[in-house]
Amino acid sequence: MSNQNNNSNETKSNANVNNNVSAKDTKSGGNNQNDFSGALSFCAKNVRYIAAAGLFVAVVVFLVKSSAGNAGTAPKDDTPLVATEAAPTETETEENKDYVKDAYPQINELVSNYYTAYANGDLDSLTALTENMSETEKSYITVFSEQVDQYENISCYTKAGLDNASYIVSVSLEMKFKDIETTAPGLDFFYVRTREDGSLYIDQRYSQFNLANEEQELEPEIQTLIEEFKQQEDVIALQNQVETKYAEAIATDEKLKEMAKTTLPAAIKLWKADQVAAAQKAEEEAAKKAEEEKKKAEEEAAKKAEEEKKAAEQAAAVAVYATDNVNVRAEASESAEILGKLETGAQTTRLEDKDGWSRIDYNNGTQGYVKSEYLTTDKSAVPSQDTADAGDTSDNSGQESSGGNSLAEWSTVVLKETVNIRESMSTDSAKVATAFAGEKVTVVMSYAEGWTKVTYGEKVGYIKTDLLK
Repeated sequence: MSNQNNNSNETKSNANVNNNVSAKDTKSGGNNQNDFSGALSFCAKNVRYIAAAGLFVAVVVFLVKSSAGNAGTAPKDDTPLVATEAAPTETETEENKDYVKDAYPQINELVSNYYTAYANGDLDSLTALTENMSETEKSYITVFSEQVDQYENISCYTKAGLDNASYIVSVSLEMKFKDIETTAPGLDFFYVRTREDGSLYIDQRYSQFNLANEEQELEPEIQTLIEEFKQQEDVIALQNQVETKYAEAIATDEKLKEMAKTTLPAAIKLWKADQVAAAQKAEEEAAKKAEEEKKKAEEEAAKKAEEEKKAAEQAAAVAVYATDNVNVRAEASESAEILGKLETGAQTTRLEDKDGWSRIDYNNGTQGYVKSEYLTTDKSAVPSQDTADAGDTSDNSGQESSGGNSLAEWSTVVLKETVNIRESMSTDSAKVATAFAGEKVTVVMSYAEGWTKVTYGEKVGYIKTDLLK
């Protein structure tokens, strides 16, 4: 269960390990000790998930010496609880610093209800009786409670805590495992505190489980009291008494011994593996989520930067006019893909003028590049169509198109090379015919797009104008 710790010998050699097996049983355990060593090695490799190796071992004897407590005196007269006649006087307690056994009915009731809920794996009730219980400890309780029927013969040994509203409680009890006749004597520890409404609760930050696994931060003052408490004679005496009873019980019942050495370690080891796997999965999911959030943030930042860039461009944009029939290209290069053309006098918006090229808002947000020398901000400087010269009107092959110079309608042209005649003004359109060098075609009309409509025998189609010159 959550509130168990190891014997004094184990504590001296490994303060962070919560073996919870008696010193006598450990010394005689043989192979069992090797099992514990293997568990410690496994836990060391996974320390970032769950800190303490003590989670692997059977939790039967919870020896207070290695866990938590306080060197304070018994509760003073002004404590909110009323002690029975068994409680010593304030003077006697300050001198002896002895336990007060079963002196506070409210504490006994709290502890009794706690163990009833623990045996049943009733996490809702445990949550109501405690504060600061971690999810890992709840999971551990669920596993451990499956092996326990009930807790019997519970006695509370109480001392004062850090103040008059807190209490140190060592609990001796007997644990009845399922299908095992002999009970296992044990010793547990609680740090009990008082809520504002006067009700008591167990602070699980000082449970044996949390002290062994260091899941939650402790109050320095109480940590100091813990160290002092572990050295008190009556604490050590009670621990030795319970340890002796436990050793006797183990020696007289093989089933109990099997439970302590085999059944519980196996169940807890399996639980530990599940916890590590779950922690690894959670870490991976967290890393994935963090990466997704990072990517999303970067995309949003890039989008925002692009929007700001566009806004800045629009603010600095100017209207320009084409001084000739000129190509609009995908990049600032004469060899770049042609997106379309601007006819002489066409108006567009210049977004940037750099290195002899103007980046323009070409068509419904589509941007393109035009040589800056063929654009002007002065509309009156645009020449008439009749006098315009050819601008950047070459196609990607470097051949020149007609630009503003068209062929005379119904003139005859002798082909200097073999050409394809197309169905429309596009190299992707269907081929009407192939005309060979030396043959003649008749010009129907030349177009600013760089194509000329011709007749070739009885067929009509389009040839690039520059191929007819």
